[in-house]
Amino acid sequence: MNDDNRRRYEMQVRVVQFGTDNAGDFTGFATTKFADLATIVTEIETESAAQQSGFGEAAQQYEVKDTARENLRDQMAAISRTSKSMEYEFDGISDKFKFQRNMPDATMLGKARAFVTEADPYKSDFINYGLPSTFITDLTAAADSFEATFSTTAPATAEHVAATAEEASKVRQGMIIVRILDGIVKNRYANDPGKLAAWISASHVEKAPKKTTPPTP
Repeated sequence: MNDDNRRRYEMQVRVVQFGTDNAGDFTGFATTKFADLATIVTEIETESAAQQSGFGEAAQQYEVKDTARENLRDQMAAISRTSKSMEYEFDGISDKFKFQRNMPDATMLGKARAFVTEADPYKSDFINYGLPSTFITDLTAAADSFEATFSTTAPATAEHVAATAEEASKVRQGMIIVRILDGIVKNRYANDPGKLAAWISASHVEKAPKKTTPPTP
């Protein structure tokens, strides 16, 4: 929840409490609106919990993806480095295994798959140059693990985004109800300065704190 919506939500909580504290002063339509707002406040709390859950899940999945990415990079870097040493015996082989660590994820995954294909004819030679006998299998496994993270990060991010959007929508709905109640309550307490002041305080959205400018040295 961003700061603006948080302040609106906190105001709506106060308005719900005001309605509870003064329930005897209202009937019919006003009572229904206070109840509707209470429902929305509860729904906002639910969406906020889902938002935080989605954020945590997305963070966890991206951490898994980062680890898988680094594992794949290490595998590819070792093959690329070795191919440069093999260039004196196999002219042009290093061109087949050029590698940059800052490649986009999809590009790197495609490059890893190409490494597997290109390395197979030279498997014994790479092993002679010091790579483990399982290097092709290891590279394939690393690529598979990295590719698998593509399908896990997207849903986690989508859950977080959906909850954030739903939360904002509920806050807007609550604001409409508060505006409706504003006219009703002010009419009801037109001759009751104390209750009117309490309503104005409850329904007031706090302003964002002003940023202070550091003094010029």
